[in-house]
Amino acid sequence: MLIIDCCLSRAMPIRPATAADLPFIHSLAPRLAGAADLSWRSGDEVMRFQRCFMHETLEAPKPGAVTFIAEDESGVLLGFVHAEPMLDIFTDQIAAYIPLLAVTEAAEGQGTAKALMAAVEAWAKGQGYASLSLDVFASNARGRAFYARQGYGEETLRLVKDIR
Repeated sequence: MLIIDCCLSRAMPIRPATAADLPFIHSLAPRLAGAADLSWRSGDEVMRFQRCFMHETLEAPKPGAVTFIAEDESGVLLGFVHAEPMLDIFTDQIAAYIPLLAVTEAAEGQGTAKALMAAVEAWAKGQGYASLSLDVFASNARGRAFYARQGYGEETLRLVKDIR
């Protein structure tokens, strides 16, 4: 178990996820889907995407993937992050990619996501990866600001037009 110093007042236990953590992880799908404000997509479409994406990503993880769980001192689960190897399209080198990060509503703003990001960054460095990337919904202003504070910069922007 890693102990990540997430803020000035306390450290947060971060550990590898187990199969027993999957129900908790999947319970955060509505939090992830709720971050998307996509006027051309229905809430049901976004939720279906989120549940399917999480199932595909977590139930059959890519070789070399890792999932970390944050919990408080009494073992209450606070959030998770999943990372996996991915080809960097610019360098043709294997890098790390974070397809999923979520915290509970109670853990929001408490340093949990920061601690999870620190844990996955340490993992990625330990694997010898030169970079760590992720995607965030363009409409997720809070998420984008959080990632900017963690040192992430925008590299690409995906545009979509509804032509129905």
